[in-house]
Amino acid sequence: MRKISADIIFPVTSNPIENGVLVLNNNGTIIDVLQGAEADNLEEVEKFSGMLCPGFVNTHCHLELSHLKGKIKQGTSLPVFIEELQQIRKTDEQAIAAAISEAENEMRQNGIVAVADIANGSSSFFQKSKQNIYYHTFLEVFGFNENQCRKIYEKAEALCKQYSLEVNKQVNVTPHAPYSVSLALLQKIVNQNLIFSIHNQESEEENKMFMQGEGLLIEMLKKFGIKTEEWNIPQQHSLPYLLERIKKRSNILLVHNTFTSVNDIEAAMQNKANVYWCFCPNANLYIEKALPDISMFVKHNCKITLGTDSLASNHHLSILEEIKTVKNYFPSISYQEMLKWGTINGAEFLGIQKRAGSLEKGKTPGVLLIDPSFTKVKKIAEAII
Repeated sequence: MRKISADIIFPVTSNPIENGVLVLNNNGTIIDVLQGAEADNLEEVEKFSGMLCPGFVNTHCHLELSHLKGKIKQGTSLPVFIEELQQIRKTDEQAIAAAISEAENEMRQNGIVAVADIANGSSSFFQKSKQNIYYHTFLEVFGFNENQCRKIYEKAEALCKQYSLEVNKQVNVTPHAPYSVSLALLQKIVNQNLIFSIHNQESEEENKMFMQGEGLLIEMLKKFGIKTEEWNIPQQHSLPYLLERIKKRSNILLVHNTFTSVNDIEAAMQNKANVYWCFCPNANLYIEKALPDISMFVKHNCKITLGTDSLASNHHLSILEEIKTVKNYFPSISYQEMLKWGTINGAEFLGIQKRAGSLEKGKTPGVLLIDPSFTKVKKIAEAII
């Protein structure tokens, strides 16, 4: 049994506790969270300077792109970024595997205990099979033309079956973005009634494409040999277009939301889907040199989560670094609020909130120590999810 104390314990689902004591058994399960007189005069207490909080949940990552760290120019725009990525992503399999292993280790060192990871192939399966971190893998599909729908989906389903045999059952097919999947393919995924993650309004070009049928994204699709001539221009933003066509209650993760408007948020709130909004601020700055108006989402009481995106578009895989960036640009948002985004909200999206996301009796979320200056994180206890 361990008794751990710090200046502040942040359980996440209840108020912060000053000089409290966290009691864990040998398996890392929280037995009790003590405060006041209960926490006084205990023996063999490990005392730390700083704040204790649960392990972080990273709700957007592309582990398989880790070998591209530092290889794509910053600030070029999303269409240019995607083109460069497609040109250089293929390389030696051993180099890819080594980069994946190193990236996972970085996440562990930075207190990340659960990840919603995007995969386009099987290169990350072996590392995930080691069960060092809890992964829910979204096998991402692209397919703008209707006639390719069945073939694309069947290929993705085959990968899902492979993943289930080699890693775990936490896997399903997910669409890349509204601009890169056909309505038929989107509907096929939605009909499974499983949680899914989709890139949303990461670039202003996405809204331009859906409103006017022109712009850099349309040109990019044409460069990839995709026929766009028969596509019916929706003449509305991509998010309302998406939500009108899915009408589902399962958890939906909208990733990036850099160019999401107030009207888009209100459309999402009127939809019956259970929407979570994932921000990856450091990746947004890397690719578009822009950030979503996060304070606008806070005012609308949106369910917010945090992600790192990949090392192709980020210098770190660290939820704390994402929090620091948000704080730098939106100083009025409290650390207490952002810690919820990086823990319990992500756990709820993934359906693991009974084990992770907060410091509560019976949970095994892992325990982190954040230093008083809120610049460093250290793992105090391992998570079991």
